[in-house]
Amino acid sequence: MITFSNLSKIVPNERETWGHRTFLTFDVDWAHDEIIEDCFNLVSSYAVPSTWFVTHKFSLLHALTDDKKVEIGIHPNFNNILFGETNKTSFQIIHEILSIVPDSKSIRSHSLTQNERLIDLFHEFGLSHISNFFIPHSSKIEAIPFYLWDDMIMVPHFWQDNVSIKMDLDFPVKEDSLSGFQVFNFHPIHVFLNTDNLELYEKTRPIHSNPKELIKFRHNGVGVRSQLINLLETSKQT
Repeated sequence: MITFSNLSKIVPNERETWGHRTFLTFDVDWAHDEIIEDCFNLVSSYAVPSTWFVTHKFSLLHALTDDKKVEIGIHPNFNNILFGETNKTSFQIIHEILSIVPDSKSIRSHSLTQNERLIDLFHEFGLSHISNFFIPHSSKIEAIPFYLWDDMIMVPHFWQDNVSIKMDLDFPVKEDSLSGFQVFNFHPIHVFLNTDNLELYEKTRPIHSNPKELIKFRHNGVGVRSQLINLLETSKQT
């Protein structure tokens, strides 16, 4: 049976906090309330710990924060700074999200954006766990948590739904590696759509805020949703 846990419980030099553990993480990515609720209801039905990286206020946020198995992290978007499309500073962007979920300790930037100065800023805001390091399981590299300066903890993830689709990677639920340390990165929109290719995601963009129409395009076969369910089912195995 796979043991699930929350990201902020990881202490790199205490292997028992992360070895032989699986971490389910979700990037909310401004998804519609009903799409977030669909994903949350699916995960909570298995009563396993999970970590949710928040981008904005949504109707189910209180339910997530009240759930003792859920850890809330932040998911700031620095892309608009890089492309000159905002006057906001990185400080303001982090401050705004933390005003919504002030107790967060974990962070994953949108598009995994980071640099040395941003890491210093994360530390300044009291964040401790960074999940901005993607090492695909296909690389066969043993990715484990490690310390940066100021005791900041880097938590690499080895599977990410949209990127793994781009790379045509197999879902690792049946691999021997699942007996070790692994962090999965899902997005509620891909769980809702059961995305199997990014064409489905792109062609439905105009109705991503209309779940009643979007559900009509949910993929019927193997996709992100079915893969998540397969992973969750391992929590029942003895």
